[in-house]
Amino acid sequence: MGVDTALLVRFARGLLTELGIVPEGVFNVSRDQWETGNQMAVTEEDYLETLEWMRQEVEAELGVTVRIPVDEKGCDFLYTINPREIKFDPRSIGNAAKIFHFAGERWTLPRWGWDQTNFGLFSGDDNLGAYVAKNAYEAAVRLGAKRIVISECGHGYRSTRWEGYNWADYDQRIPTESVILTLKRYIEEGRIRVDPSRNGEPVTFHDSCNVARSGGIIEEPRWVLQRVCMDFREMYPNRTDNYCCTGGGGLLSMAEYRPLRLEVAKIKADQLRATGAKLVCTMCHNCIDGLTDVIKHYRLDMGIVQVMDLVERALIT
Repeated sequence: MGVDTALLVRFARGLLTELGIVPEGVFNVSRDQWETGNQMAVTEEDYLETLEWMRQEVEAELGVTVRIPVDEKGCDFLYTINPREIKFDPRSIGNAAKIFHFAGERWTLPRWGWDQTNFGLFSGDDNLGAYVAKNAYEAAVRLGAKRIVISECGHGYRSTRWEGYNWADYDQRIPTESVILTLKRYIEEGRIRVDPSRNGEPVTFHDSCNVARSGGIIEEPRWVLQRVCMDFREMYPNRTDNYCCTGGGGLLSMAEYRPLRLEVAKIKADQLRATGAKLVCTMCHNCIDGLTDVIKHYRLDMGIVQVMDLVERALIT
């Protein structure tokens, strides 16, 4: 009948949000984004200290000077990230810094407006959606960046690349792209060299809902993985028909739904197991958490990585 169920659900959520009827988990994260500019309430001090720590780690590993610049003007691109990369998984920032270094890239992170995630998408709160997205857009304009590059985050990509411009009524003056397109361009242009033998384990790819169905990035990650891995395997179904990681729609922030998530996750566990892969790759931090729960609950012999991780492993330095 042409009814957009997702749009109707989000509209209903927006009405409930206006009435103050919001799940506690979503309410807490939304409040943190309003108050601190990021969904995990990371302070500016912790943010800058983590970036400096990762810079030192990468320099010690490579033995050369590597920069993780903050608030530098006139760079080729502004890089936005998921607060999870600061609070729980800073190695992803280190991997990005290493790849950007060898690509000879001029890039920067903003001091304010670095959080690309956006709980306005989940809650139906267009005002919050506009506020968070506009922070990133205005940071890019303020710093004179030629492009906004979005790290591997499903709803962060959808919100920053697509929805945010509508919520904020903001003209898209600066091109915006996923870091997967950036990595693909580096390999195509020979700006980085990769050796697929460094990723010898069988790898499968999980299409994140907000990246594939709602974002149109489908073949690009496969193109990259086929060049940095020896044994890439599809899971079935895949692409826009893939099954959710079980954490979509903001469910990961609602602990009360964990038992139900894991009960219905059997179909995802069976799909993963059938590939025989030792690694499942995804370009979404939300999916990392959702798939981690599935793998632990169903005792699958499998690890989780992102595209950036595999590119970094294959990088010829």
